[in-house]
Amino acid sequence: MPIRDNKQKGTSVQWRVEPQVEPSAELQQLASRLKLHPVIVQLLAQRGMQEQKTVEEFLQPSLAELPSPLEMGGMKEAVLLAGRAVLAGEPILIWGDYDVDGTTGTALLVSFFRELGVTVKYIIPNRITHGYGLHVDLLRSLAPANLDHKTLLITVDCGISANDEILAAQKMGFQVLVTDHHEPPEGFFAADAILNPKQLVCTFPTEELAGVGVAFYLACGLRQYLREKGFFNAERSEPDVRDLLDLVALGTIADMVPLRKVNRVLVKEGMLRIEQQKRAGLRAMLEVAGLLNSQKKTISAISSGDIGFLLAPMINAAGRLAEADLAVQLLLSQDVNQAMDLAKELLTLNNERKNIGQDVYARAVILQEQKAEKCNCLILKGDFHHGVIGIVASRMVEKFHLPVIIFGQEKDSQDKMVFKGSGRSVPGVNLHVVLEGCSDTMIRYGGHAMAAGMSVSEEFFDLFSRKVNEEVGRQLKDVSPVVTLTIDLEAEIDEIFSADCSRQMQLLEPFGPGNRSPVFYTRRPQLVETRVIGAEGAHLKVSFQGNNSIQKGVGFGLGSYLPNLRQDNNPAIAYAPMANRYRGIHTWEVKVVGLQFPQNQDIQKVSI
Repeated sequence: MPIRDNKQKGTSVQWRVEPQVEPSAELQQLASRLKLHPVIVQLLAQRGMQEQKTVEEFLQPSLAELPSPLEMGGMKEAVLLAGRAVLAGEPILIWGDYDVDGTTGTALLVSFFRELGVTVKYIIPNRITHGYGLHVDLLRSLAPANLDHKTLLITVDCGISANDEILAAQKMGFQVLVTDHHEPPEGFFAADAILNPKQLVCTFPTEELAGVGVAFYLACGLRQYLREKGFFNAERSEPDVRDLLDLVALGTIADMVPLRKVNRVLVKEGMLRIEQQKRAGLRAMLEVAGLLNSQKKTISAISSGDIGFLLAPMINAAGRLAEADLAVQLLLSQDVNQAMDLAKELLTLNNERKNIGQDVYARAVILQEQKAEKCNCLILKGDFHHGVIGIVASRMVEKFHLPVIIFGQEKDSQDKMVFKGSGRSVPGVNLHVVLEGCSDTMIRYGGHAMAAGMSVSEEFFDLFSRKVNEEVGRQLKDVSPVVTLTIDLEAEIDEIFSADCSRQMQLLEPFGPGNRSPVFYTRRPQLVETRVIGAEGAHLKVSFQGNNSIQKGVGFGLGSYLPNLRQDNNPAIAYAPMANRYRGIHTWEVKVVGLQFPQNQDIQKVSI
């Protein structure tokens, strides 16, 4: 089978310009009525939105469009189980994952059950000492003292692959309700109820919910069940599940699930809830992240980028370097001072995480470049901090354009070496399928097509590496070795950064998988400043001369292009608008995502 050369220094990047689609008469009429900018109209047309109903649902998604909770397979059993616990006044234990999806989902269910007056506890395992998923020893310490009195255990963003642990939990006196969105294994499953849109028996309209989205639907379904049972009255009001959507938006964007249909509705509404700052913890995070002005108002509309690059990493840092419980405490906090202290602690942890990640990345790159052999999947092991290996794997994928798995090492209870890894993939290679093909070489594994975690013993590590490379090689046969940068339109910077266009671009939010952020290009921008910034000149600082003003810009990771720019000041620029907030004022900057020079331009325009 073919082996990809990961030692190649200069990877070919091809710019692919999307086919230009003529806006329909119906879209043009709607655009005229709504006064939509021509660039926005063209983007809508290219993304298949030509009818009024489709465009209106996209630009103004409504909660009324959401499918009923009862459409999710297993919901009837789930609400009967949870409803019985609520009506009987029995305690509930929430077991969440340590990432943003798991912590937001945990906070969501704890908030919801507290509003119902239920005694609810939660636990988030430690990423380093416990690892992912359910753990029998921790469960045993929380098990009900009297087996005649059941405790309901609800998992969030985990549990679908934990059959042995669930059987053990049931013997301890737990009833188990699994809420998860990872790929379910085949065969018998012991849980008393399961909510997972990926189950074959589930007919829910989408499989793409994040774990926090599944938790939200459990809350919606349970509220409906309790309403029918007459649980709510003058003394006990119904919880407003819309107030949970800020957590749904945060976890959904962080987990990189496709933002189509159901997820778009949930996230769009959730972003508005974040701006309303009803949750003390999120308000504190917005402030320490620099997203509020002196009047404690958001400087501009909260974007998916703000969540993905500013808020989510702070929450993730808790689970990566300390205890994810810190993040849940913050999200549940109702005390302004406590929330601010916790937010500052997470900010400090996130800065520390960045420094550790940079060190591990540098060592991993050196380790990989010293390897003589070629491979289809980059597999590295070493004394790497477990909390950052997933982030480093993502950066390695960007550099080498191959699937990457990075392992940290530790000793087990028998003093044997065990490697715990985190993997990231490339489009066209399903990492979960890869791991299924070599499951006999691992202690445990789980994840998605694009990201996964696993544990491998030292004695099986070489066999694991060989089998993974074989399986990835089979999938890579159909994947182009050329990296493609997809571009929406050729457009001048002045046009995109006009007041109307930049303002209306926010109508297309939230951006992410399934609705990527638009990218534009211009052939001959007039550069008036070029210099490098950042550590070791990693980034490129540029400014462009417009018709009436100078537009500032930055190219992250493009500092190495500076010598080329000094030789030829007229490259084609691929770019996107980027929000900049400085001293409480919002402006737009040019985010340069690619440069091509006249002698080696590779811009492919695709026709329909």
